[in-house]
Amino acid sequence: MIPTLRLMGTLSRIVMNEGNQRFAKYGLNNNQFIYLIRICEQPGLFFSQLADQMKMDRTTNYRAVQNLIKKGYVSKQTHPENKKVRCLYPTNAGQALYPELHAYEQWCADLVGEQLTAGQQQVLFESLSLVTANVTKHIE
Repeated sequence: MIPTLRLMGTLSRIVMNEGNQRFAKYGLNNNQFIYLIRICEQPGLFFSQLADQMKMDRTTNYRAVQNLIKKGYVSKQTHPENKKVRCLYPTNAGQALYPELHAYEQWCADLVGEQLTAGQQQVLFESLSLVTANVTKHIE
């Protein structure tokens, strides 16, 4: 399984590095484009929900979002029912950039599945889901 794990890491780094290079012109670095995608797709997300989805520690998550706020891509608003909770929303600038971010994500997905049949793609998804659930159960 070590060679498989290394391949998964290599694939992840390739996609992240390419994304960081593509979106550096917008001031997005250190994988901030991934955070912005999630916030655009789920407006009103809580900081803790985003951290859980990203499988990142709360401090790293907070710093990434604060940078997106400073750059004008995300706004933070108090939840109407719970004043302790801060909700994250894409700004107009974030929403304007989202189609390009989504197109990049789709391009990556198309590359990954390019030589796989629909059945192979499903097996890959199910296998990675099982592996992720197993690792999460043991680490969290």
